[in-house]
Order: sequence, then structure tokens, then C-alpha cells
Amino acid sequence: MDVKLIEKEVARLTPVPRADRVAMREGPRDRETHNRHMMAVPALHEIEVGGQASRRDAGESLRVVAWNVERLRYGDAIGETLRGLAPDIVLLSEVDKGMARSGNGHPLATLADRLGHGYAYGVEFVELDAGSEEERAAARDTPDEEGFHGNAVTSAVPLMRPFMVRFDLSGRWFAPEPGQPRIGGRMAIGGQVRLGATPVTLVSVHLDNRCEPEERAEQTRILLDAIDRYDATAPVLIGGDFNTLTAGDAWKTANRAAWDAELEARPERLIHVEPYEPLFKVMAERGYDWKAANNLDQPTQRRSAADAHLPIGRIDWFFTRGLEARDPAVVPAVLPDGSPSSDHEALLVTVSL
Repeated sequence: MDVKLIEKEVARLTPVPRADRVAMREGPRDRETHNRHMMAVPALHEIEVGGQASRRDAGESLRVVAWNVERLRYGDAIGETLRGLAPDIVLLSEVDKGMARSGNGHPLATLADRLGHGYAYGVEFVELDAGSEEERAAARDTPDEEGFHGNAVTSAVPLMRPFMVRFDLSGRWFAPEPGQPRIGGRMAIGGQVRLGATPVTLVSVHLDNRCEPEERAEQTRILLDAIDRYDATAPVLIGGDFNTLTAGDAWKTANRAAWDAELEARPERLIHVEPYEPLFKVMAERGYDWKAANNLDQPTQRRSAADAHLPIGRIDWFFTRGLEARDPAVVPAVLPDGSPSSDHEALLVTVSL
């Protein structure tokens, strides 16, 4: 796959009219049609830049959070958690904009303002039907104002040269089977900040869950190629939801009993995932480390009380190149009443040159 960096900055993503989204949802749902729509939607090729950095420089280190915030529907609680952590940089995935399920607002802009951060936001998917069955029911048929869902970087210091790379053009989420019709695919968004005189590349990434581990490894290769094209010499911190589930949907759906038996026999595979996910080999071959930046024995998934019996794994990670990492932590994602603010815990790390 040819690596293409998207670097077009806008103050507001180009809207996709509601009538167009309905027509996409009701029309043919094959891969060729998906790719035609994808090329025609400007927002999938733009980066929204906003907010305001509250500081001029970062000092000698960066305190970084990576967090899949599950739509950012609980913005107040997530904002309070982040304010308590006082990060310089936040790498976010699953961020809504103009979605009924999260209040039809712009929760990222609100969060960035609350933190005193600037932000760069990229669209992973244009949602065509308000999300999952449960989310549609909760929204009570309220239409999505914009239908955007994506990843973001926020920064307390000036974020330079924002970029985005798309590495999933399969259209798998547009097909009728997933039940959440979308235009787009998995992607990463990043930029640079300065540590002293040195630019450091920071990237928020979200890999696919509905694929085999080998495909996640290929998505990782595309990501690393894009980072090298962007700046091959700068130190790098990558953080996000890598969906290191150790298997693909084919096994889990075709023979669920065998998968359940495997987890009963080897439950540790969901935490110590490296032998089952070749993306770690790809990272190591390209000079990236993860052992110093992560608590390797802790899960990062969070279950609701109703799903508490299900096994949970480690699917969120930091990877570094040319940086020293210290003080990694897994931060609980909880609301004031103790219920989850996201289905992922937050990751925290400090990096320096």
C-alpha cells in the first residue's frame, strides 16, 4: 500500500450533509462503492486544528496520556481525570463530533479548552446510522448532526506539523454485516512538539479489531513507514488502542467453543500478547521499544458490571523510539459513582530525550 500523508489543516471539518449520509447508507454497500464515497468525502482528508496551547515550551520531559475514550460521551468525568494527571500531551481515540450518542456536540473542543490544550482531530469514520444498536436506542432516533468519529492529539505546548495516515481501506465497516455502517477506516494522527531544540513526533493510533493479527501487523508497517516519511530522524512516541486481541473474528465466530476453551486453558494470553501479535516483531525490527513504557502485566480493558465475568486483556500500548520512558501507569476510567467513563483504562507515561 502506498503511504500517503494527509496534512491539510482546516478550522472546521467539511460537513457531510445528512441527506448524503442517508443515501450512502441506503445505497449499495460493496467495497467499490465504499471507496468511491471515501474519496468524495473531504472530511476524511482533512485535519481539524483548534484550541489554544497554554504554554510555550515543554521543559525537559513530556507527561503523556493515551486513552480510548469510547466516544468521549462522559467528557466531564474524563476531563476531571485528565486534569488530575496534568498531562502535556493526550493521545485520544474513539472521539465523536456531532454524534447523537455523545450529545451532538464537539466534546473534544470542550475538553481541550478545559485542559488548556490545542488539538488536531482526524476522522476515522463517517457514521451513517448513529452507532451500535444500543447507541441508536439510547439516542431515541435523534439524528447525528455531523456523524464524525475519529482520533486526536491535544497538547499544552504548540503542536507543529499535524499529519494523518490511513492504513485500512478495506471498507469492512461499510458492509451490511457489522451493523454499524461507516465510511472510512482505521487511521493515526500525529504531530510534533519540541523538547528543548529537538522535535519529537507524537502519534495517536487505533488499529482494527475485526481482522487477524497479521493484518494488524501490516497496519503497523504502514504506520511506521508513514512516520519515517514524515520525519525519519526525530524521536517518536506512539500511543493508543492496538486491539491486541491475539486472534481474529474468524476463530471467535466460527468456533466460539474452541476459543472459550483456549482462554480457559491459557487466560494469560490476553495479557502477555506478544507471542500472538506479530506487530510487536514489526515494532522491534524498526527500533521501537515497549517494555519501559508500559505495565506489562496489567489489563487495559474495562468491563461494566454486567460484563464483569468476561476475560479482559491488554490492548492499549505505548511504543517509543529514541526516547527514555519512565513511570508507566494504568489509570482507572471511572465516573464519580464508580461506573466506567470508558471501556478502556487510560495509560500514562513520562518520556525524555
